[in-house]
Amino acid sequence: MKKLAATLCLLAVATAAFAQGTVNFQNGVGLNISTNATATGGTSGVTSGGTYYYALFIASSTVTSVDASYQDLLGASWTYTNPGTNTGIAGRMSGGTGIGVPGWAPTATNSYVIVGWSANLGTSWAQVRSELQGSTFAGGKWTGGSWSGNGFFGGSVRGFGQAGGTDPNTGQSFLPFNLFGTTATASGTPVGGFSLFAVQVPEPTTFALAGLGAAALVIFRRRKV
Repeated sequence: MKKLAATLCLLAVATAAFAQGTVNFQNGVGLNISTNATATGGTSGVTSGGTYYYALFIASSTVTSVDASYQDLLGASWTYTNPGTNTGIAGRMSGGTGIGVPGWAPTATNSYVIVGWSANLGTSWAQVRSELQGSTFAGGKWTGGSWSGNGFFGGSVRGFGQAGGTDPNTGQSFLPFNLFGTTATASGTPVGGFSLFAVQVPEPTTFALAGLGAAALVIFRRRKV
């Protein structure tokens, strides 16, 4: 009997350890996601047509910010969790409602960031992660890094909130936390809509001209010597 009680106790502890808090991973009216290519001579507006992917990252609530170029997301402080994609409605995305988030325990408060990108940059975070490495966001566009082509990438500010689920200590149930919103609530501060900015990749001809220029400079210097 004692062995059974001990086993049940261990099982309860293990279940609590792997329990996932719940969130609503979708935006609503007034929380649109847009594309912005004005810095590269294009236009801006809510996302429409094509496919866009989104990713949720979580961190301890002690992590209170994320850098403008999102290089922080490549470090150990932030953890990639759930994916999402766009819906048929312009400017809207969905990753599900009441979904469990690995690593975000029920009723725990965490920081989080949501990023998105156009499908031509990759279909998974693993692909885009390697492209983002070393990239810089400045002047309304992305440069540097190892981007596979011209596209869009961007994300939200840091938000924080208490995940829904059943409190392991009291047994009280809480509703899923809305990741998107316009005002702070008792459960935390959600993020608003955000923009995906243009990724600018130099054309092959640009690299060729740069190479010719460097070669010409070397030849000129040799002749002077």
